[in-house]
Amino acid sequence: MNDRLLRRAVPLALSLSLAFGAASAPAFASPAKAAEAISWSFAKDLEGWHYDGKWAYDGEPAALHLAEVGGGALAFDADYRGQKENGWSEVKFGSGAASEAQPLAIGRSNRLSFDFYFRPEAMTQGAFQTKIYMKTTAGAEVSAVTTIDTKNAADAGNGWKKAQVTAAFDTPAAPLTMLEVNIVGSETDYCGKLAIDNITLSYDDGYVTRTVQPTKQEKVDLKKLQTPARVALTDAKAIPNAAKLYSFLGGIADSDYVLYGHMNDLLMHAGPGAAGTSDTYTMLHDYPAVMPIDAMTLAGNDTEYQNHEPPAGAYPPVTGQAAIDRAVEASERAAKLGAIVSLSAHMPNFAQVAAKGRTNGDYDFSGFTSVVTDGDVVRRVMPGGDLNAVFTSYLDKIAAYGLALQEKNIPVLFRPYHENNGSWFWWGAAHCSASEFKNLFRYTEEYLRDEKGVHNFLYVYSPNGPFTDEDDYLTRYPGDAFIDVPGFDMYQEKPQAKDNWMENFAKNMDIVQSFAAKHGKITTIPETGILCGKDTLGRTGAQRKDWFTEALNVLSAHKFPYFSTWSNFNEDVFDQPYMADKQRGHEMVDGFTRFYNDPRSVFAGQMPDWQKLDVQAVPAAATYGYLTAPSSNARITAPADVTAKAAGTYQKAAFRFTDAAGKVIEEKAAAKTADDTFAVPITSDLLAKIGKTVGSIDFLLDGKTVDSLRVFYNMPEVRLPAELVDDFENCYGDNELLRGAYSTNCGPGCSIRPSLAADTAHKNGGSYGLDFHYSLVKGGWAGIIKSMGVDWSAYDAVSFWFYPDGKGQKFIIQMNSDGEDFEVNLTDLAKQTTPQHVVLPFKDFVGKNGGTFHPERLQHFAIYCNTVGDEPVDSHFYLDDIRAIRQ
Repeated sequence: MNDRLLRRAVPLALSLSLAFGAASAPAFASPAKAAEAISWSFAKDLEGWHYDGKWAYDGEPAALHLAEVGGGALAFDADYRGQKENGWSEVKFGSGAASEAQPLAIGRSNRLSFDFYFRPEAMTQGAFQTKIYMKTTAGAEVSAVTTIDTKNAADAGNGWKKAQVTAAFDTPAAPLTMLEVNIVGSETDYCGKLAIDNITLSYDDGYVTRTVQPTKQEKVDLKKLQTPARVALTDAKAIPNAAKLYSFLGGIADSDYVLYGHMNDLLMHAGPGAAGTSDTYTMLHDYPAVMPIDAMTLAGNDTEYQNHEPPAGAYPPVTGQAAIDRAVEASERAAKLGAIVSLSAHMPNFAQVAAKGRTNGDYDFSGFTSVVTDGDVVRRVMPGGDLNAVFTSYLDKIAAYGLALQEKNIPVLFRPYHENNGSWFWWGAAHCSASEFKNLFRYTEEYLRDEKGVHNFLYVYSPNGPFTDEDDYLTRYPGDAFIDVPGFDMYQEKPQAKDNWMENFAKNMDIVQSFAAKHGKITTIPETGILCGKDTLGRTGAQRKDWFTEALNVLSAHKFPYFSTWSNFNEDVFDQPYMADKQRGHEMVDGFTRFYNDPRSVFAGQMPDWQKLDVQAVPAAATYGYLTAPSSNARITAPADVTAKAAGTYQKAAFRFTDAAGKVIEEKAAAKTADDTFAVPITSDLLAKIGKTVGSIDFLLDGKTVDSLRVFYNMPEVRLPAELVDDFENCYGDNELLRGAYSTNCGPGCSIRPSLAADTAHKNGGSYGLDFHYSLVKGGWAGIIKSMGVDWSAYDAVSFWFYPDGKGQKFIIQMNSDGEDFEVNLTDLAKQTTPQHVVLPFKDFVGKNGGTFHPERLQHFAIYCNTVGDEPVDSHFYLDDIRAIRQ
C-alpha cells in the first residue's frame, strides 16, 4: 500500500488563540547543541557486539573480530547464495551495551553511521541495505532502513571496498534495551567476509545555512486578469464576495499565476516562536495566499495528530463556543492579510462520538477518529439513521463558523470528505457505495446551505489522485449542482533525482482540467507535497530541493489557480520548509525561496483586492434531482420503495426501471410533494417482470434523466463466513459487483483493474477466481483492499490459490489490525509461473510500525504489487479461495 495515504490522512489537531495580533519576527532560540557521540571502533575486540539472529538467511554466521580492515572491525563470513532470489535476507548484530538489565541512554541521537567493508569479487549480482532496530525501556520500537551505496565505495586496499553508511531515525524517548545493526542482502549472491567498523550514534539537526534571500514581489494587477463577469455557483443565494472570489480564481486559472497555500499557517509552526508565529512569514516576510484550517479546531481538538505533538508555543486547548470563536478569529486574520480562507473537514467517526454520550448537553467530538472506518457511519448519519442527530450537531458547529464569517463578508472554500476514493476514512470507497457518498455530500451541503443559511461557502471536491481517466475521476462526483471547485489531492513519496512524478502529476491535471472545462468549473489542488521522511517532508534527504518550482512549472501550464501543502506541526512533522534560526533552516529553504521569488507564484503580499470585481452569480443548475434510495449496487430481492429528491423548476418526475440490456421494463410517474421528495414502490410483480439481472433505476425530471444508479435485481447477497476473504462466487459473474466490494489504490501512472476470471486455468474450482490486472511504471504500486471487520483469533494463517505471472514484481499480501498494516513479501513466488496453494502464518506478517498483529481485530485485507526494476509492466496475477485457516 502507499503507506503515506493512511499516515498523511491524519489531520491537523490544533488550538487557536483568543488574541491574534500583528505577526512579529520570532525570538529565535540558539540552536541546540549536538549530543555527544557514542561509538564503537572495534580496535581490539568486538566490544560486546554479537550475532543476534537472522531472517530468510541460510546458516548461522558468527560475529568475528577482523584486524585487517579499519584497524579492527566486526565481521562475519557471509553467504547469501541460497537466498539470491530474495529481496530481503537479513543477518542481525546486537550491541551488548543495550540490555534490559542495563539500558543504553543515547540522548538526542538520531543518526547511526558506520563503515561497511566488502569484497567486490565476492558477488556477481544484487545489493545491500542496512536496518537499524531498537527497543526502549518503554516498549517502543524504532527502526530505519537505508540502502548501502556500494557503487561509489572507496578503495580500502587488499581487495576491500569501503562504503560509508548513515541511517536517520526518530530519537527514542527512553533508553535502549536493544540495539541492532543488521545487514540485508537484496537479491545478492555475495559469498565472503563482510565487515562493519566505527559504529557511531550521533545527533544531527539537519539544518543548512541559508544562501538565497526573498525579494519583494509585485502585486497581481487585477485589471490584467481575464476574470469572468458571470459565474455559476451551487448556492443561488451566495454572498457577493463568494462570486467575486470565484471570478478571481477563474482569472488566476487563465493566467500563468499560481496561488500558494499552507495549511494552518497562522496556528502551528515548526520553527521557533510564540503561538501565532508563521513559518512562512519567518522565512519570506510574507504569508501564503491561501490559508486553510480544519473543522477539528471547531471541536476544540489540540494534540490529536497521531501522537505528533504541536510545538511548545502552541495555543492552549479550548472547547465549546470558544473553539469556534478562535477558528473564526484565525480565518478573519488570514482574510485581513489578503489570504483566501479555506476549511477542510476531518470529521470524527460519529458512531464513536455517540458511544461517548453527551457532556453538558453537547457531544464530545474530540479525538482523531476519521480513520476509524467501522460502524457503517455513512448510512447511519443520513436522515432516519440513528447517528443523524450527532452528525447534524457537528454540522451546526461548521455552520456557526461559516455564519460568523458570513457576517464579515468573508467567503470560504469548504472541502469536506476529501480523498473519498481511498479507504482510509470512514467515508471512503470501501465503506460506502458511490451513491451513498454522493448523497452524504449533497445532504451536508443542503443542510448547511438551505437549513442553516450558510451562503459564503464554495464547495470543493478532492478525491485522491492518480486517475485513469475522466470516468474514474467521476465515480463519486456529487454533481455540478453541488460542486463549485473540483480538484484532487496527490503527494509525491520519496522523490528521486530523476523520476516521472511531475509528468504524472500533469497527466492527472489534464484529466481534471478537461472535465472542468466541459462543466464550466475551476479546478484546484487542495493537498500536495513531498513525503521524504516520517509521513512528512522530512528533516533531511530531499532529492529535489526545487520541488516547489517544479510543481509551479506544471501548475502554471494548467488552469489550476492554487495548490496547498499540509501543516507544520513541529520540527519533526512538517510539510513546508522553515527557518530554525536567523541564518539556518530546512535544507529546502533556498529552493522554497526561489519558488517565492518566481513572479508566477502568488503569496498574500501579491494578492489584489478582488472584492472590487463586479460579478453576477447564477445557479450552477436551475434544476437538479437525485436518487436517495436504494444505493448504487444495492440488491433488490423484495418489494421496496425507490425515493428521490429534486429542486428547481420542473413539471413532472418519473422513475424508470431497465434490465441489463437497457430495455425499459417499466416507467412510473411520481407526484411532486411539498418538500420535493418522491417515492414509488418496486412491487413483487415488477420484480418478477424484471427477473434476475443487473439493471438500473433512473430518475427523470420532465423526461430527462438527472440521476441513475445500477442495482442487482433478485440477486440476494451471499454472506461469507468470517474466515473467508473471498472465493469470488458471490458476485453472480458481475465485475461491477466485484469492484464494489474492493477499493483500489495506485501510484502515479499505475492502474489496477480487478475482474472475475472464469476460464479453468485461472481459478481454483468453482465458477470464478480473481483476475488481478495491474499496470506499473518505475517506482509504482497498485493494489486492492477489502474491508473486513472480523475476528480471526480462531485462526493462525491465511491461505489462497495463486497463479503468478513470472514477472518478478514485488507481490505483497497485507492485513490491517488496529490501524497498522502487516505485510508478507511474496516476490519470490511472483517470479514463478506455476499455480500453487500458499499458506502464510500470521507470525510471518511484519508490521510497518513494528507493532503486534491482533487477528481478533482484522480491519482489512489487501493485495499489492510494487514495481521491481525500471521498466513498465502490464500483467495479471490470478488468485482464488482466500481464507483464514488453522494450521
